[in-house]
Amino acid sequence: MILQTERLRLRHFTMDDLELIIDINNHPECIRFNRWDSMSVADCRKTLENWIAKYPSLEGCGVLCLETLDGEKVGMTFIMPQEKDGEYEIGFRFRRCHWGKGYATEISRNLLDYAKNQLHATSVIGLVNVENFRSQRVFEKLNFQRVPWDSEDGIRYQFDF
Repeated sequence: MILQTERLRLRHFTMDDLELIIDINNHPECIRFNRWDSMSVADCRKTLENWIAKYPSLEGCGVLCLETLDGEKVGMTFIMPQEKDGEYEIGFRFRRCHWGKGYATEISRNLLDYAKNQLHATSVIGLVNVENFRSQRVFEKLNFQRVPWDSEDGIRYQFDF
């Protein structure tokens, strides 16, 4: 386990989590703001294998499974180092049935604390599609600032420590 929030546990993925990845990557509303359509089972398996293989080199970062404290798999999150020293990107995706429960804000708030206290980050960013108003609200609620970014369809949010 990487960390635990009030209602969620973040842990490394295992191949037993493949069904979660297939579900999220094939639900039309969950992939609405992606740059790809649905993913085959084989592509989901390969993606999951790649995430798992990278854990040893990412030192406390990576793409992580989100589950409730009683073990229900609700989604995924990530925290990844960026090219700029001390900067990390965070993001999240949930099964559609878990939208609107405040999980995105909860996990992002805890990832901010984790980045600051465990990773000694200087800043955290979030990249959001211009039409993804739900995710924009999450970052704004947590006092991220919009910063210039060379993207036609994206918004860059940044939180400096």
